[in-house]
Amino acid sequence: MARLLAPILSFTCEEVWQHLPKLPDRPQSVHLAKFPDAADVLGNSSVPEDDAQQHEWTTLLAVREQVLKALEDARTGKNIGKSLEAQLVITAADPAYSVLARHRDQLRYLFIVSAVTLVQGSGNGTGGVHVEVKKADGNKCDRCWNYSPRVGEDQTYPTVCERCSAVLKELERSASTKA
Repeated sequence: MARLLAPILSFTCEEVWQHLPKLPDRPQSVHLAKFPDAADVLGNSSVPEDDAQQHEWTTLLAVREQVLKALEDARTGKNIGKSLEAQLVITAADPAYSVLARHRDQLRYLFIVSAVTLVQGSGNGTGGVHVEVKKADGNKCDRCWNYSPRVGEDQTYPTVCERCSAVLKELERSASTKA
């Protein structure tokens, strides 16, 4: 656990490491120890192989590479500043389209942009993926920094988007029930 948390809680994990029982093959510092692999974390139980999930992640990460290149090109061309200032139109044929469609609601988080529109392309899977970068619609949310045309709709929280407004209301409701 100390090796997993060391990049985040560096001093605390180093203290924990120093108080663990001494072993002859253990490094002097948690920061010199190798990061644990799946077998270290899961113990003796085998890591289940899920080929479908592996394929999905391979596809998503390959598309992400294309998106990052397109975002960098847009940044270089002074069309956007930060990636959250962008909205994407991704055109893809199957099988990539099917994978992207299953994760449609999460794509903006994976690509770190304000919006993603997914369009099914024609072809038999050889057409690849086309990424178009546009300036995001709407205004910047003061809380999450995403751009949304719905910023300002909520009179209680006029500078945040619809998603943040719902979160703030829930936090407010939860705080009032604890009081």
